[in-house]
Amino acid sequence: MITFRSRSDDSAERHGINPSEAPVVAVVSPKGGNGKTTVSSNLAVALAHRTDSVIIDLDVHFGDVQYALRMCPAHRLDDLVDADNRRDPMSMLSTHPSGLDVLCAPSDPVAADRMSVGDAFGVVDRIIAANRPVILDTAGGISNYSLGALDRATRVVMVCGTDVPSVQAGRKLLDTMRRLDMDLSHVDLLVNRSDACVGLSVDDVETALDCQAVLTVPEHSSLAAGMNSGSPVTESSPRSSVAAAFHRYADLVLGLDLAAGTRRGRR
Repeated sequence: MITFRSRSDDSAERHGINPSEAPVVAVVSPKGGNGKTTVSSNLAVALAHRTDSVIIDLDVHFGDVQYALRMCPAHRLDDLVDADNRRDPMSMLSTHPSGLDVLCAPSDPVAADRMSVGDAFGVVDRIIAANRPVILDTAGGISNYSLGALDRATRVVMVCGTDVPSVQAGRKLLDTMRRLDMDLSHVDLLVNRSDACVGLSVDDVETALDCQAVLTVPEHSSLAAGMNSGSPVTESSPRSSVAAAFHRYADLVLGLDLAAGTRRGRR
């Protein structure tokens, strides 16, 4: 079962987030294959159940948000870059059945390489300025896109596996953030495949990274099936135990009262 652990500093104010400003959540992992897009898509749909929200795929070369959410976008990130300031980027987003607005990555690596990082983040910044919750899905590793996402995030979800290489890479990512004077107080650790029969325990991962896991996600067939079918469990089975922790974490991101079970309806 997925478990959610409320942090002792779980209020928006104590995280240094202005409650009047919509959160920007960067989902990152220093290694590929740790389930970032599964986490991003489930969290984004959970947020969309509460308020108008956006997910942006910043894995510009090989992004999977399109498939995770079974989207057929009319416009992609590079299209919005090409449109420059001629159109409102919010009017060019694709809408998921949940109400989530989606900006998919370019259709191929060649198209991705035609746009600059600065121009891409010009689009991202205009979407953030619309003051809706934004999920930034990133590629594995540390790139200019992931660093740009980290720089803009009010909250960071670091996805880590229980294998030693994943944990070592996680330490390097945190060290890099420290060296760049990035705030680590708003980094939330998510341990994926937490019940793997081989590798480290969740306690071992927490000790190695010197932070408590806010979410632990075990191997579960519904998560893989959801990714393959383009239907995240927070959409297909929102009341299931598998989806429950993502919904509670969405409450935390929005600064809602977890104890009271408050829910915010979509505008």
